[in-house]
Amino acid sequence: MEKVTGIKSVDFKITALGHGVVNWNGPTSLTGDGGKTVDNHTLPKLRGYTNLTGKVKEETGYKYRKEATDIDFKKTPLYISQNCIRHHLFRNQAFDVHYANKNKIDNLTNMLASVTGLIRGYVVPSSQNKRTSPLLIEDFVDQLGNGNFEQFGQAGERDNSSFFSKTTFGDTKYISYGSINIEQLQFISLDKKFDREAMLIKVGQGESVAQAIQDFIQFLNPNLKPVATFHENYVRNGTIFEEGEVGILLNQDAIQALVDYTIELISELSIRQAKSYMYVDDVLVDYNGSNKMMRIKRDENSVEVISEAEFATYFYQK
Repeated sequence: MEKVTGIKSVDFKITALGHGVVNWNGPTSLTGDGGKTVDNHTLPKLRGYTNLTGKVKEETGYKYRKEATDIDFKKTPLYISQNCIRHHLFRNQAFDVHYANKNKIDNLTNMLASVTGLIRGYVVPSSQNKRTSPLLIEDFVDQLGNGNFEQFGQAGERDNSSFFSKTTFGDTKYISYGSINIEQLQFISLDKKFDREAMLIKVGQGESVAQAIQDFIQFLNPNLKPVATFHENYVRNGTIFEEGEVGILLNQDAIQALVDYTIELISELSIRQAKSYMYVDDVLVDYNGSNKMMRIKRDENSVEVISEAEFATYFYQK
């Protein structure tokens, strides 16, 4: 059995700067003045935070809430969820999947030959055609902890409902990590056999789909020579029975073009919402050919910032 060698993933560390909260969690039940439970305080997303003190009233089973100011921003830091990040990263095509039609070959070909099809991933609800995203991104976690309590008032007659509060933030600095899985990036299954069919094709249409993907990747980087090759039986290295799938395999230049485009997309990410903002300031890349997943987290001195080896090839024709 031949061992898979080469770059297995492209990992990266992201540093982002900003101000304020761009990803709110919403109103949260807390303890207000006089020990009463109030629901008029809005919290941002805080990693590991719970609004419960851990104490329970024996007579009723009521779980006591914390006060709004009872937050340690170092132990429960502000974060931006990876779902929010992915939405803004692929915002241009955020709703296209809803309009994909399994009965229109051209429709799904356009979906597959796009940033959504090759990087973001998708599931078509009407047919369950799917493409698993090769891109992993963790939550963006704040390092500064500049949180504070703010009281607000609404216009009109003053009563208990006129006041509300928020936990807000000043300057922010986020750290996040991510990875591009080369195996998932390089192979596109067009077969129902292993329940990962990206689209349904008819006899003789595989080559045209591969050409559409190749043309799109060529558009991303005209200086490279990407090739997308269709074959009726791609086998995963190391399998016992050599049972293969109909699919498309990308060559080295095609993989490089998609990796470069993804890193560029991340490096140019910015979010402006909820009267706040965040932008990516720096991306450190590691072309990881080792068996140590996300080694960039543990030792930045071990990373390879320049691709000196070829990307690993996980499939062969049979």
